[in-house]
Amino acid sequence: MKKIVFIIFCVFIVFTLTIFNHKKLLYKEGTYKGTGQGHHGEIKVEVITNKYKIKEIKIVEQQETPELCDIVYNKMPERIIKANSVEVNVVAGASFTSQGLIDAVKNALGKAKIKKIIDS
Repeated sequence: MKKIVFIIFCVFIVFTLTIFNHKKLLYKEGTYKGTGQGHHGEIKVEVITNKYKIKEIKIVEQQETPELCDIVYNKMPERIIKANSVEVNVVAGASFTSQGLIDAVKNALGKAKIKKIIDS
């Protein structure tokens, strides 16, 4: 009797872990390019994703003021990657550049996102 209870308990644990450990697919794996409008011109990025998250953000081209953009480009990609979302706070004093970077990443992620198929 104890063996049966133990086996049922083990099956329950495995089942529970399987259900709650299931990750949601968000992106197609790959590298995607995006653009956004900064304070002084376009910001172009490459965003690398796997199926579940944003892995890396590279600034490819930009025309922003070096003193401000260095702070933005050092902080914002890390924030976005950590949150796995573009819903992050902008850098104070550099809101146009921050928003331009967010828009560029958003543009790239729009190409990477998995689109749900709606049954008709």
